[in-house]
Amino acid sequence: MRNERGQALIEFLMIVPILFFIIMAVFDFGNILYQRYELENHLDVISDLYKEEDTSGLDEYLKKNGLVMDVNKENKYQVISVKRKVSIVTPGLGKILGSPYSISTTKTLYEG
Repeated sequence: MRNERGQALIEFLMIVPILFFIIMAVFDFGNILYQRYELENHLDVISDLYKEEDTSGLDEYLKKNGLVMDVNKENKYQVISVKRKVSIVTPGLGKILGSPYSISTTKTLYEG
């Protein structure tokens, strides 16, 4: 009976680091999804400021929120893309995904 308890403890100690890694990775992926949702909300505000040609307000908004904007013009279409970097805290996952992880979203505007 005593040997079985020791064996269970050793098995538990072998599984604990893997369990913590999985839990931390779930939090990181949740953070990435949340930051992408927030980035899409920021993109709505940025596209409104861009349409109004409020360059000073746009620059201030981008700087305040740590965002990078890029605009590509193609004929009557303008593609606005916004990027943000998200830090990864899970050990090892940062090497796989790249830390900081870059998320981006785009929106196409039509000028008619």
